[in-house]
Amino acid sequence: MVRYFLIFMLAFAAVSCGAGDSDFIEPPHVQDPDKDEKLYKKEEGAIRLVSYNVGIFSKYINSIDMVADMMIELKADAVCLNELDSCTTRTGYVYQTKVLAEKMGNWHQYFARAMWHNNGAYGEGMVVSPKYKNNGVHAINIPKGTGSEPRVCAVFKTDKFVFMATHLEHTGGVTGETARLEGVRIITEWARKHYGDSDIPVFLCGDMNCEPNDAPILKLNEDWKRLSVIKSTYPTGPGKYPKKCIDFIFALKNKAKYEVLDSDVPQSFDTGSVAEASDHIPIYVDVRLK
Repeated sequence: MVRYFLIFMLAFAAVSCGAGDSDFIEPPHVQDPDKDEKLYKKEEGAIRLVSYNVGIFSKYINSIDMVADMMIELKADAVCLNELDSCTTRTGYVYQTKVLAEKMGNWHQYFARAMWHNNGAYGEGMVVSPKYKNNGVHAINIPKGTGSEPRVCAVFKTDKFVFMATHLEHTGGVTGETARLEGVRIITEWARKHYGDSDIPVFLCGDMNCEPNDAPILKLNEDWKRLSVIKSTYPTGPGKYPKKCIDFIFALKNKAKYEVLDSDVPQSFDTGSVAEASDHIPIYVDVRLK
């Protein structure tokens, strides 16, 4: 009897300590059992933009089917995709954006090559709902850090908005930070040149490999408005819980008129697992164009 009483008291103490610990934060889907309903609720007329580093759909498992199902469940309209393979040996010669677009219902797709790799190519891209017209694509080369892989920004022009997907340099040190800042400058310069005086919304999405108060994001804030919520998106996976916000969605500060309706980081799906699909969690923004 004493033994069971001691076990009960230890368990009670552990729960009490946890409940009173200000550093303890439960995952969002545990905090609020109705959270998922809010996450998936999409207002009429909203355009749901998603940024997702998919880790060549092979970070833990072959996740391309899962990601397609998750994006359909999320009611996405345009999905920025970071870390893509195109017809490489390591991912079975699959043209990943094309396959994903087909699985989502024959969406538009664009892959921008950052470099030739493994008998194919590696880069960034996007899939966009066929409810929007494909008015052209473009690739912007941006700097890399010392000893790192080349970088690119993919651009997809629709009849309603421009969608840009990039993945800034990931290495640390002076050369890494310099590359990220120069990447921001080049992307912004291109956007300003083509759409600075335009009323067409320009949305920039991606894994920026830096956090909200880091210099590259502060530099972006000068010409771009951050639309996405600040919540941790990396890392995730078996036994991991995200600690950093490094994935963002921005809008160019031009003459475009739109309303931001919602933004969040969905952590649970009926059709897949964020812990298996990639080492990042997707982040979305809902906008209504005026």
